[in-house]
Amino acid sequence: MKRAQQVAFVTAVATLGLIALGAYVRASGSGLGCSDWPACEGVDVLPTDKKSLIELSHRYVGTVVGLLVIATAYLAWRHYRDVPLLFWGALVNVPLVGLQGLLGAVTVLRELPPEIVATHLVTAMLVLSIEVVIFTAMLREDPDRSFALSESMRAAGRSVGARAVVALAGLTATVWFGGFITENGAALACEGWPDCNGSLIPARDNKEVMHMLHRYLAAGGMLLLVPVAVGAWRNAAVLSWGAAVSILLAGLYGLQVGVGAFNVFFTFPSALTVAHTTVAATIWVVLVVAAVLGYYEPARERRGTKLQDSEVSA
Repeated sequence: MKRAQQVAFVTAVATLGLIALGAYVRASGSGLGCSDWPACEGVDVLPTDKKSLIELSHRYVGTVVGLLVIATAYLAWRHYRDVPLLFWGALVNVPLVGLQGLLGAVTVLRELPPEIVATHLVTAMLVLSIEVVIFTAMLREDPDRSFALSESMRAAGRSVGARAVVALAGLTATVWFGGFITENGAALACEGWPDCNGSLIPARDNKEVMHMLHRYLAAGGMLLLVPVAVGAWRNAAVLSWGAAVSILLAGLYGLQVGVGAFNVFFTFPSALTVAHTTVAATIWVVLVVAAVLGYYEPARERRGTKLQDSEVSA
């Protein structure tokens, strides 16, 4: 089981790295560094052109992530067949990562349509979510790491977990629009921050509207993250993870706002563009962890609760 936890952790980290590398592919203009798929300009190993090399390296890392997802599914089958969430989550992630690869192929063959690029990014986030769920649930199933849940912990955890799920829904829209405006050129439509070309209300220009919509969604995201952070902090006395989640969300959101502003000020340099996507993905990970810790009960605890209930009814 320890090996399964290690592989699940490595898979989650590798998926986060793949998302960051994908952001670099977009930021460096390397999305069409390889105009065909799965080969790259007819070269099967390493091309000499820099953009082709960047794009092909993303494909290689994606292949490694796919193999790790399969390995995680195999280990879940070996050790967690009696835990439905772990087993089925790991199993579902295999075709999902395959779909992600196909979306990557469509992205290249159709020459980077913004809606497909954005969907490709959100699908990567979903793969990452499932891997984080699997790893966190494995820790909760580990008798050496797990802890018994009192009723107060269950109530507090579910409250924070529910808020985290709502925040994830809002973050999904923000991430999708972020990927969309990056690819269709709307990211460069606004000069200045927080205003857009001298106004907080966009002009009738479609790209200005889309750019500001992303900013509005990001600002609205604060309204969804604050309840999670506040709830986790207020329940830190009963939730061992509450303070960490609260501090991480507050720090990461502040960092994300700063990175977003500097992106505009410095016209989206590659380093800041990659950082913007990576910080968003890290916020996503923290929310997923909060949701799992808030809702998930180990299988043995659920079986114990059912047994107690049956004894009481008898």
